[in-house]
Amino acid sequence: MESRKIESWNMKMNEGKRFTGVRAVLFDLDNTLLLENESTERALRDASAAIGRIGGDVEILASAARDAAEQIFSESSVFAYADAMGIWWGEALWGEFLGETGGLQAMRAFVPDFRLRVWTAALASVGIDDERLIQAAVDAFRSARRRNQLVDPEAAAVVRDLARDHRLALVTNGAPDVQREKLSRTALASFFEITVISAEIGAGKPDPRIFEAALTSLEIAPNDAVMIGDSLARDIAGAHAAGIRAIWIDRASRETVPAPAPVPEARITALREVRSALAALRPGAASPRGSRGSRPAGGRDASRARASRRGGRSAR
Repeated sequence: MESRKIESWNMKMNEGKRFTGVRAVLFDLDNTLLLENESTERALRDASAAIGRIGGDVEILASAARDAAEQIFSESSVFAYADAMGIWWGEALWGEFLGETGGLQAMRAFVPDFRLRVWTAALASVGIDDERLIQAAVDAFRSARRRNQLVDPEAAAVVRDLARDHRLALVTNGAPDVQREKLSRTALASFFEITVISAEIGAGKPDPRIFEAALTSLEIAPNDAVMIGDSLARDIAGAHAAGIRAIWIDRASRETVPAPAPVPEARITALREVRSALAALRPGAASPRGSRGSRPAGGRDASRARASRRGGRSAR
């Protein structure tokens, strides 16, 4: 009889540890579930290889295209909007940017010339000045990037497992059509009840409004949700600003983080660790220590998506 009581007590304790008041899990998309940086790098190499067969070293071409894209994009008239919405140069090289808001219209008008300028500079680095090859490089990258939508190998199993006992939502920065196209090329979409995209609501992470929009749609209180993302500056700081606990997946990026840096409730290095991290969370809202200094900083260097040669996109 006593053993049954102990068994019953253990079951209750384990159940409490498992759920810890978490009813909903909010996921970032890029570099959390999808491997955005790797997808872009592979497309750069594939496009450069296609041109490299005609002339020029593949690595030199890819590096020159990467450098030109980052510089031209960061100095462009659309950068302020793109940075606020979490759109980066890797997407500007292939996305359509459909939509009727002023920002998306400006992006749509900007990208054709941007792509030509990037690949003109890349080909010039190997001594090629040929309009036909420049356009071929533009087309080759767009095609390669659409083929190369890499997903974290653990993502599907983890999301499927969490969907058994949690409500799931995606909270992602970016353009609506671009983010939905990425997601459509995976097996993940059906597990998420809602998808909230920055350019669709006019607020990008770390603005707490994008998190609040997800909570409202789910009819969930901040205390009942946890955010999982790779960016301290956008995902963790933004979640804390909305009163949501956060788990940081450390992808070893070179992200610019505002000081004092936000402190996540848990740190993981692989998606398979999510379940155990959730079980270890203390019930309640984001801790004062975790949320200290996590309000959106407003400055460009505090939250911008830095896309360096080594780091790629590190703040989606």
